Amino acid sequence: MNEFDENQEIVIDRRAIWIVILDRMRRVIALSVIFGLFFLLLGLDGPQDLNPEGYRVLCVFFLCVALWSTNLIPLSITSLLAMAAIPLLGIMDASQTYAYFGNKAVFFILGVFILSAALVGCGLTSRVSLWVLENFGQSPRRLMLSIYCFGAISSCFMSEHAVAAMLFPIVLEIVRALDCEHVYSRFAKSLLFALSWGCIIGGTTTVLGGGRVPLAVEILEKTTQGKSSLEILEYTWYSFPLVILLLACGALILTLVFPPEISDVSEARKILHEKSMSIGRMSLRERGIGSVMMVTLFLWFGYGDSLGIANIAIVAIVTLFVFNLITWKMVEDHVNWAIILMYGGAICLGQVMADSGAALWLAKQVFEGWIDSRLGFLMSIAVLSLLFTTFMNNSAVIAILLAPAISLCPDFGVSPTMAAMTVILPSNFAFILPIATPATALIYSSKLIPLKDLMRSGAMLAGFGLVCYWLVLLFYWPVIGFQ
Repeated sequence: MNEFDENQEIVIDRRAIWIVILDRMRRVIALSVIFGLFFLLLGLDGPQDLNPEGYRVLCVFFLCVALWSTNLIPLSITSLLAMAAIPLLGIMDASQTYAYFGNKAVFFILGVFILSAALVGCGLTSRVSLWVLENFGQSPRRLMLSIYCFGAISSCFMSEHAVAAMLFPIVLEIVRALDCEHVYSRFAKSLLFALSWGCIIGGTTTVLGGGRVPLAVEILEKTTQGKSSLEILEYTWYSFPLVILLLACGALILTLVFPPEISDVSEARKILHEKSMSIGRMSLRERGIGSVMMVTLFLWFGYGDSLGIANIAIVAIVTLFVFNLITWKMVEDHVNWAIILMYGGAICLGQVMADSGAALWLAKQVFEGWIDSRLGFLMSIAVLSLLFTTFMNNSAVIAILLAPAISLCPDFGVSPTMAAMTVILPSNFAFILPIATPATALIYSSKLIPLKDLMRSGAMLAGFGLVCYWLVLLFYWPVIGFQ
């Protein structure tokens, strides 16, 4: 006989039975509508100025957009569906379609995930973060800025997702120690926003902060048949001023909108000190992994173009295993296989859209007739990228928007590389909703930030981001000769 907790609350759903059924079946209904529209569109004749293969891949593209934006099925499964649908619909040969998956961007992203997992798994990142917070967090405001700056700097050299996941439990422990674990605490909100915003903005600085840039570079190279590319240092050279401006805007919002209601953080510093002391001295494994990572970074930035960043990442991983510095058990929980599958499918879809002419046709429908200037074209791309990243994963934004944007570059006198930067940078302004990036989803999961606060503050920073992009576009890029 089952025993029930006396304090257990029993909720009776008093809605009409048909409403309850629709509510339980809303996912099935939504999927049925999406796939029904997809097959309906496939049965129609396409536009006269678009070939049959281009029209069919356009139908697959819209199916993926619908599934990516609603997240009814995992992003990775949607990408795999796209890869299977392309040969099944006779758009392209299966061997050629699946060959697009085995590109260097996928292996570079895999390498970054494994190296980040090694840094987190050995405890080196926790040691450094505790030291920073303990030594630079003497006041509430300095503690918040320490989290903000540490997240930003760390995300320049490892996945922003890994940095956010590492800092999240530390920040929650600080919040609990200061008795700020409630939705009315401005200081708790400022710490969590500092964590998320620092990681997101810092991840924009280099290609190591996430998979968006390698994905964009691969689509750029394949769409232009290798005529345009974006090197590691070149990307940082173009993005660095925007990162600095946006970091300043974020710090301003955190300081003015969330003034701390407490003045003493000694209890939190005491806990951080105890935690730091409990870790003990740096182990041989930490030293080894740190040394391999330093050499890898040197090779990426110094010889990445000649040796290949994916090759360097793979050799670094092999080195870690050869010297028994890591085990597969240490890294398997930190490797996001879903994202890797998603990237492979997205690159494939983007390449097929470009080859079939669907990307160019779609871009003309979106931009022609109401945009007649180079600046208007670039700003409209930036706005679309920001809007898309509000409602879907920012990697999906790259897959959706980049190929069509590149297709229209000759009409507006814009280089494909500039179009790629214009898609990449605003796609990282994922501050508004949890769906866009794990860093935002993490802080929302704390239940200390109501959705309205998340949206209001995130929209404010995203708006500043567009202004920062506009300033970089008008004043910085022309000075350095980026056209």
